[in-house]
Amino acid sequence: MAVAVCLNGSLLLPAHAEAHATIRQPTTVSSDSHGPASTLTDPGRIRSLAAKAYRWGLPAEFVYRFSRYNYLATAPRNKLGGGRAAAAWNNNATNAGDASVVYLNAMLDLSGDPSRGHTRELVMTVPPSQDDYYVANLLDSFVNTVGSIGTRTTPSTTAQTYLVAGPSSKYAHRRKVTINGFTYRVMTMDTNLNWLLIRIRADTLVDPASPASARSVIDHVVAGFGLQSLRSFERSHHEPRYFEPGYTPTAWQKAAAQKWHNTPTEATTFLEQMGRSLRISPLPTRNTGLNGTPLKALPPWVIAQPGAKKIYRYPSYGQRKSLERFARLGLTERGFHVPSNWGEAQLEALQDGFELGQQRVARAATAVGVSSSTHYWSYLNNDIGSYPNSAAGYLMRAIVVLAGGSANLPEDAVYAQLNEYVDPDGVAEGLDGNNTYTLTFTPPVDGAPVPADGILPPMVTGPNGNPKGFWSIHAYATDASQAAAPFITQASVLNTAYSDADLTVTAVDAVADTVTVTPSDWGPLVQSSPVLFGSTAGSYGLQPNTPHYVASVPTETTADGIVTSYTFQVSTTWQQEWKATDAHPVPIQGTGGEPGDVVPIDDPGDAVDLTWGPVQPVSQLGSQQITSGRLATNPDGSVTIWIAPTLPDGAPMTNWLPTPSTAYNESVYGATGTSMATSIRPMMRMYYPSPGSDTQPSILPPPSGASTATYVLPQLAKVG
Repeated sequence: MAVAVCLNGSLLLPAHAEAHATIRQPTTVSSDSHGPASTLTDPGRIRSLAAKAYRWGLPAEFVYRFSRYNYLATAPRNKLGGGRAAAAWNNNATNAGDASVVYLNAMLDLSGDPSRGHTRELVMTVPPSQDDYYVANLLDSFVNTVGSIGTRTTPSTTAQTYLVAGPSSKYAHRRKVTINGFTYRVMTMDTNLNWLLIRIRADTLVDPASPASARSVIDHVVAGFGLQSLRSFERSHHEPRYFEPGYTPTAWQKAAAQKWHNTPTEATTFLEQMGRSLRISPLPTRNTGLNGTPLKALPPWVIAQPGAKKIYRYPSYGQRKSLERFARLGLTERGFHVPSNWGEAQLEALQDGFELGQQRVARAATAVGVSSSTHYWSYLNNDIGSYPNSAAGYLMRAIVVLAGGSANLPEDAVYAQLNEYVDPDGVAEGLDGNNTYTLTFTPPVDGAPVPADGILPPMVTGPNGNPKGFWSIHAYATDASQAAAPFITQASVLNTAYSDADLTVTAVDAVADTVTVTPSDWGPLVQSSPVLFGSTAGSYGLQPNTPHYVASVPTETTADGIVTSYTFQVSTTWQQEWKATDAHPVPIQGTGGEPGDVVPIDDPGDAVDLTWGPVQPVSQLGSQQITSGRLATNPDGSVTIWIAPTLPDGAPMTNWLPTPSTAYNESVYGATGTSMATSIRPMMRMYYPSPGSDTQPSILPPPSGASTATYVLPQLAKVG
């Protein structure tokens, strides 16, 4: 089973390593990349050590490469990116994107190098977190969580300011510091290269005026985050430079970013990138930052390392002996250089070992045990997000990078996924979007024995009884050949239960085949935006209450800088990009693709009597829809979520997660659609789950260690 982790990340995450990538043979190594001679020349031992080097160093290579990608595609160095919208089928929010949140993402360089941002300190401003759930995850260059800031760890009713300090900052040993009369909470990172990933709860399935809506969250919560250098913050007299979405890479930047999109297929290139990461971002030392601090003295935003008892050590500290082993391969903190006494046999062994390391990590990623006791859900709720410096820890963090980039601490979030359906006789089969499945959550019962089986997910709740975080279910389209998969499926637009065509169409043009509409409070329209039209649509050549797509780049009319209308053509289909060389391709989530035929617009004359609205795709369902009162309950108080290609007979439309099917793909792609893959992967996210307990339900391990959890997710049922 593939490990269910965050993603990350993301945020506009680049692709992680492709487990099924075609491996190329090593190329000739240039003479200027050679280093000292090595005592290791035996091909068999080189192969074995190279496999271990891949496992150990994959996170460092990933963070370096991810940084290079993001500087071009997402936001400049030390700047926030993302924040425009929740993840959806037609944006690049992240691989395995979570449609329950809005992502912010920043790649940090705290080296102080004038060519790399020229700063050792950044000032991060965060909004109040008590009522608006968010978690800001700060990861070092080995994807270890060093800091967690937000509703769980640092609840607040006012904005907070953190000094994010690099390991060489003069403030690195502080927990709080006052500079020129202003007091900062200090968050010291243990490496120069770091990753800041922020998830902010946002509901795309409520009225945009609701404070919980994604639109309101973007306008009022996302807008409360800021990231700038300490020099800039001081110069502005401690006035934050708040984040404003809108970074758009140029065509050149998009093209240049592709170099950094996937893990290299050549061992030498991979090790060169790992070496650059180590050179820019050395391993922490005994004297780095808060190393040696008693655990009881740690501030709540600093995360103790795995297995900590009394003293805090940065999770990436203690790896020096591991790195020293790889010096015989030419890998040190000074970078990677091919040993000067190596020839073709040694380089081939290096490549073989690199491939072997990839294969071992990929195999381990499918070995997370599932059984009938978990109803075949696969998840990790311990020793993830921050990893011990051991062979097992190095393997787990490599698996996490392959699966999506990084993972949350279980206390912040647990992800669970289903990779197959197992019938009552124990016979397993793949999950197919052509089939209909259900998940039914029952009400909790006070005093019931543990483990609690199939109840609504146990979460930390507020005074109103609603989760302080959230839980949600997605049904992703899987694609083993695409590093950015799994994808949110375009089929999510088929459920229009949460969409309304209640806005005015002000004009139609039967010559240009365009409609002109008043803007929606949900935000701007883009080419590919799904829309629907009201009951009179047939008079204009359109289909009422049926998804259409913005087929042309919308033309905006503005007044005083405010958009007052959009004019665009429409189509009844949108074809996403797909990999034509695949025997069973999968439509690829993202901004690419093209419309089907433009709908000829009819003008019946007289005043225009037509309404429209944006389709709010149903990509996820969960606690936010229970809180809003939209998710229907059964007579016994249970909640059933239907995962199906079409609305099942008798099922409430509000409880339907649409899935890709052969019939749907054929309706969009014609004959090509009949061969498209329809595999799906349900994924459950639980943000801010109830703490582990011996007597109460929790997805986290109980203190006694008597079991792995005291809560079991409901069993997937197949209908028909």
